[in-house]
Amino acid sequence: MQSALILCVCVGVFAGALAVEADPPNALGKIAENGTSTDITNPPELETAVEHSRERRAAEKPNKDTAKNEQQSDLGRTLAAWVELNSILKMRDGISGKLSRVLHELGNEKSRLLGQANETPKKKKDEDDDEDEEDDEDEDEEEEEDEGEEGGEGGEEEGGEEEESEGGEEEQAEEEENEAAGNSTAELLPEGCQVNGTEISCAEAGIAELPIITDLNITTLDLAGNNLTTLPTEAFSGMPNLENLTNLKVLILDGNGLETIPHLPGSLEELRINDNKIIQVFSHNLEGLTNLLHLDLAGNILWEGSIEPLAFQQLPMLKHLRLDNNRFTSIPDGLPASLEDQNNYADQLIKIESHWNILVRKLETLDLSHNQLHMLPAHLPRALRQLSLQHNFIQSIPADSLSHLRPGLLSLRLSHNQLLEHGLLGKAFRGAYKTLEELHLDNNRLERVPPNIRYFRNLHQLRLDHNYISAFPVKSVCKVSLTIPSPLLALHLENNYIDVNRIPRKALSCIPDLQRVVLEPQNHNEIVVKGIADAEREFEDIAVERGFWDFGIEGDGDGLTVMMRDEEDGSALLPTELPPIEIPTCPFGCQCHLNVVQCSDLGLISVPQNIPADTKLLDLQNNRITELKENDFKGLTNLYALSLVNNMISKVHPKAFTPLKHLQKLYFSKNQLTAIPKNLPPSLVELRIHDNRIKKVSAGSFSGLSRMNCIEMGGNPIQNSGFEPGAFNGLKLNYLRISEAKLTGVPKDLPASLHELHLDHNQIQAIELEDLKRYKQLYRLGLGFNKIRNLESGSLSFLPNLRELHLENNQLTRVPKGLADMKYLQVVYLHSNNITRVNVDDFCPQSHHLKKSFYNGISLYENPVQYWEVQPATFRCVTGRMAIQFGNYKK
Repeated sequence: MQSALILCVCVGVFAGALAVEADPPNALGKIAENGTSTDITNPPELETAVEHSRERRAAEKPNKDTAKNEQQSDLGRTLAAWVELNSILKMRDGISGKLSRVLHELGNEKSRLLGQANETPKKKKDEDDDEDEEDDEDEDEEEEEDEGEEGGEGGEEEGGEEEESEGGEEEQAEEEENEAAGNSTAELLPEGCQVNGTEISCAEAGIAELPIITDLNITTLDLAGNNLTTLPTEAFSGMPNLENLTNLKVLILDGNGLETIPHLPGSLEELRINDNKIIQVFSHNLEGLTNLLHLDLAGNILWEGSIEPLAFQQLPMLKHLRLDNNRFTSIPDGLPASLEDQNNYADQLIKIESHWNILVRKLETLDLSHNQLHMLPAHLPRALRQLSLQHNFIQSIPADSLSHLRPGLLSLRLSHNQLLEHGLLGKAFRGAYKTLEELHLDNNRLERVPPNIRYFRNLHQLRLDHNYISAFPVKSVCKVSLTIPSPLLALHLENNYIDVNRIPRKALSCIPDLQRVVLEPQNHNEIVVKGIADAEREFEDIAVERGFWDFGIEGDGDGLTVMMRDEEDGSALLPTELPPIEIPTCPFGCQCHLNVVQCSDLGLISVPQNIPADTKLLDLQNNRITELKENDFKGLTNLYALSLVNNMISKVHPKAFTPLKHLQKLYFSKNQLTAIPKNLPPSLVELRIHDNRIKKVSAGSFSGLSRMNCIEMGGNPIQNSGFEPGAFNGLKLNYLRISEAKLTGVPKDLPASLHELHLDHNQIQAIELEDLKRYKQLYRLGLGFNKIRNLESGSLSFLPNLRELHLENNQLTRVPKGLADMKYLQVVYLHSNNITRVNVDDFCPQSHHLKKSFYNGISLYENPVQYWEVQPATFRCVTGRMAIQFGNYKK
């Protein structure tokens, strides 16, 4: 009853506020007439309501237990009324004197309602209480005094029990309040919003204002794809007289119309504001976000001058920063030193400042693709491990650009640049020969394989396809004088001008599995080489004369002009013999060039039409596509690679991929898939489907994909139970990554053909004897960033060909047993564990001849063990002292 009465009062106040809105001067005048001044302390309506509630208090006490459920429901509705009143206060500053007092009284009534839920009466003081209530309070005070005296005589034990009892009652009251608030939140959310535990999703709900939220336990709030343009300062401050939303961890505001970053709770760990209209970032926008780990600001209107120099210094814990698809011409200043991953993809970068590497010492991943860089940055952060520079204008790698990196670069992607052979000579790769595992040099201007390629010791994947290479000498990738197998697991040489039948047998003798060498298709047509300048000039003159510009011409004269013999009649196609002009179709807004159709970053909501039938690469990344329909790829039988990265795809028609008879690479990452798409093309070689919402892989999901070589499916919330028996049947995979998932152990029955298995960033606690039994061909095993305490003795004995083992950032207390028996093991990562002792035979066998390959990398830093406690003979099978990494241990 009291709550209902309070609601009536709220309605009255709300009506008064509407009157103020309609006629502010007259309304304020009426308010002033009700008392001696405009700051009236107790309006008559409120006094009557409060007095009535006090008189009813004694009668309600016997029925407290039976009315408990009703109070919880009333409380939720009361909280909603407070939200509305609070918003009125903020909008109507002129009446704040009166309304603030009204809210204060309502707050007192709310506290009283919550107090009634407690079994033990609490002391209350109120000068306006009636005589009966004052008598009750006096009795309560006397009882408390007596209990206090007895507690003093009896010792501290009883007092402790009393405090514990009171604390439990307060906890119970708080839980009841939160439960009622949670129920109220679900009722107050607009249509299109959903509540799942502590998560609220209002994505694509069409809302223009922040929904009313009364549940303080909310941890995730998704407001993507709405019409939000501004958020008031108090938007995330919770209800009046309640604490802020201190449990909110993830906030998603992608795809709205925000122009500034709103004031946010300090509990946030992940903030996504992609694809908005933010034009400036000030220090006060990020103030208080000391727990923020992940910040996405992609797809806005930012440039280096629109970010206050010290804005990012407010984020001491930030590790991941996305600034791609903005208007930066250089990397902004003041980046936090904690940064580990930075993405400036598809900006307008033309230079990298020399002092930048000092600011981001911990940066490990850097993506500067699709910019306007003309040379590889010379000032890279020392800790860098992965560098992506695709789709720039880089012609060379300066000497010693990579030599300062420690522990060394793992991945370097330079696809779609203007690299020439002489730009990769000398000391271009110095510092990366021991560590580099992935090198992409495809779609450049190379005329032959760079001679320094064969010196890489751990290179697993090399891409040289889509260049102008016409020969493959004996010493291209193999050192013929040595018998040690090459670590190369994948070599791409297709779409060059190599006569495959003339490749010397020894040229590929060091590669263990020749099935991983891709040589077809090749451009077998005759190459007619003319003087570079003369040929290009003559060809351009003819194109201008005929009124069209051939897409085959690009560059500034440094490249090789290639004219190919016509396949039908065998006649050489010389510059003076141009065929009839056929202008190909191209989807609106896209760019079509040499069988490549680029439709990225266009805001597309569906696959465009009129895609040329001869398309080999279709780029649809960074759009808003939600569904793949049956005829979206109709007629694209020549398609070789399809990129759908960073869309919103949640539905795929079972026949969507049927026309793609020659598709080999499918990039499906960063979408909203909940399962592996059905009926994938049998020609598929590589599938990247990480960062989706996949929780289950059904039996037969990959049936018929016998050519599949690589699957990347990390970043999905899948558990061990999510893999049904037979999920990977029929696959002969070389590479599998299931990192950043929810695995608690090594999944069962993975393909026995695996050469690389990455299970890092999971929750694995132990490696049992049977876990690795079937993976005898494994070259590289990644188990870093788990919770592994123990590897069962003998579990590593099933991996006779293992070259590299990652066990960093676990909870190991000793070096795993069995390393000394692994003949080919070269790299072991054991840093950031709890290892307290290293024995003399932990790494090396007692006889030198038992070790076929010496170690070139052992990391033990950030462990309690000190280097002076380790005997020098422990590392008797290591190539040199520089291969051993010790460091200070930080508790």
